[in-house]
Amino acid sequence: MSSHVSAPSLGKHRDVIRAVQVRTSDDTAIIQDLPRGENQVAHGFPVTPVFDALSNFTLSWKVGTHMEMSSYVHDIQPLLYTDAPNTGADVVVMRLRYYKADYADDSSTAPNGRTHITLEPFDFVRRQVERPDSTFFLSDLYIDNATGLPSEVRYAGGDDIVFIVDYGFVEGHYLITRGHYEETLHGPFHIGRLHVLADVTYDQFAFPTTPPDPRLAPPPSLPPAPISTPSPAAPH
Repeated sequence: MSSHVSAPSLGKHRDVIRAVQVRTSDDTAIIQDLPRGENQVAHGFPVTPVFDALSNFTLSWKVGTHMEMSSYVHDIQPLLYTDAPNTGADVVVMRLRYYKADYADDSSTAPNGRTHITLEPFDFVRRQVERPDSTFFLSDLYIDNATGLPSEVRYAGGDDIVFIVDYGFVEGHYLITRGHYEETLHGPFHIGRLHVLADVTYDQFAFPTTPPDPRLAPPPSLPPAPISTPSPAAPH
C-alpha cells in the first residue's frame, strides 16, 4: 500500500510504500517499509482491510516530526441489528437514537447509482462527549445500490477531524480500498496549530491459503479442559 502524509502550512510531506501482511482474525500484521525498512509485528496499517467502519471504535494515530505516521483501530464494537421478517428488507430502522438522518441532494435510487445519507449527531449526544476535541461522528454514508453495501463512510469531528473509508470488491472480497484522515494538532496549552493530512491507497492484494510468514500462523489451540468425574464414594 502507499501512503501520503503532508502538513501544507510547513510545506512538508512524505510518501511511504509499505508492505502489510495481516491476519484479519485478530489484526496481527507483519509490516515493512519498502524497499529496506524495518520489519516488525504490529497492527494492520493504517487499519485492517476488513475493518467495519459502521462500528463503535477508537482510532489511535500520530504523526512525527519527520512525517512518519502510525495508526490502528481498537475497541471495535460492531453495530448489530435484528432480522426484519416478512418485509423483504435486510434491516428496518425504526429510529436513530443519536443522529438526524436525511437523504442528500445527490442521493440516487438508480440501480447503478449511490444512495447518499447525511448524518448529524443530536445536541444531547455532543454534550455527553468527554473529549470533544478528539471525538468524531458519522457524517455521510454512501451505499452502492447494486450491492446494498456501503461504498464510502465519512466521519467528522472536533479539531477539523475528517475520517473517510472507501470500500470495494477485490477478487470477490469486500475490502477497504482507500482511507483519508486529517486533523488540526495543537501545541502545549493550545499554542500553535498544525493541520495534517494522510491518504492511504490499498493495492496489490493477495489472498494466500497458508500464512505467508510463520509469525502469522494461527496460534495453537488450547487443549480441552479435562472433565473431572467424582470418585466413587468409599463404602461406609
